[in-house]
Amino acid sequence: MTTAAALGLIAIVGYALIAPAASRRLVPSVATVLLVVGNLLAAASGVFILAVLAFTWIGQFPLVARQGAWSPAALRSDSPVPAWPAAVSGCLVMIALGSFLVAGLRQARALIAVHRACRGLRPVGDLVVLDDERPDAFSTPQPAGRVIVTSGLLRALDHRERKVLLAHENSHLAHHHAWWNLAAGLTAAVNPLLRPAARTAATAAERWADEDAARVVGDRRLVAETLVRVVQLQTHFIPSAPAAGQPVVGATGGDLEARVRGLLAPPPRRRPVLIVAAIAVFAIGSLPVAAVQHTGESLFEHAERPAAVHHT
Repeated sequence: MTTAAALGLIAIVGYALIAPAASRRLVPSVATVLLVVGNLLAAASGVFILAVLAFTWIGQFPLVARQGAWSPAALRSDSPVPAWPAAVSGCLVMIALGSFLVAGLRQARALIAVHRACRGLRPVGDLVVLDDERPDAFSTPQPAGRVIVTSGLLRALDHRERKVLLAHENSHLAHHHAWWNLAAGLTAAVNPLLRPAARTAATAAERWADEDAARVVGDRRLVAETLVRVVQLQTHFIPSAPAAGQPVVGATGGDLEARVRGLLAPPPRRRPVLIVAAIAVFAIGSLPVAAVQHTGESLFEHAERPAAVHHT
């Protein structure tokens, strides 16, 4: 068990280090999906492995053993996990779950606040124009998602730039980018090592919307120039764009330099070999988790046998 657990944790650390750079070679839409799925798998796998290690120690307490009908002495003699690593694993699981709950509650409150703020606004289709001098634009998550644009920003842009802005925000709305960002942010709350991948996922979602806008207007440079223009306008009004994991997706989120650089380059090419390789890596990375699960079950099943013999 300890070897499989160590390999699983090493795989999670390896993913956290490699995934952000590797994902930049993928089409933004594919990168977003793979990063968020990878983060979810890494966060869940890490908590599961640590929980199994911790329970090999917790299960040795007589009160817990009575509930599970196994012998604490047999479990203690068979367990390959020393007490102190198991206790540390339990503490890490509690910290991860606590961080997840805090982040989840914070995002839930933010989602409620956003929907309450937009509830009284009258949309035109999916668009809501907010009478505000601040130059801002963002989309809110489904259900009842809306594209929110301030009148100040609309006045500051010409008709071509407005077309770019609306195409970008409509892409966020159509592809549920706010939920992708929220999921990535929650995984980073569970495992801080996943924060760079979560930030990269947020940038990939913005690049996804940028590419959609470029296809709508047919001018990649115009999209890049509009992005720079909006950033310049916001500099005097808004200190920072929404961060990864926020319940809204702003027009200037993510890594702005990477977004402009991507728009000034040719359209990204699909790389099916890299996609297959990423899926294969996810499958291989799940093997240590499966091994930990199987070994843990066997350990507790073996600890039950003396009790079963005693009753017969």
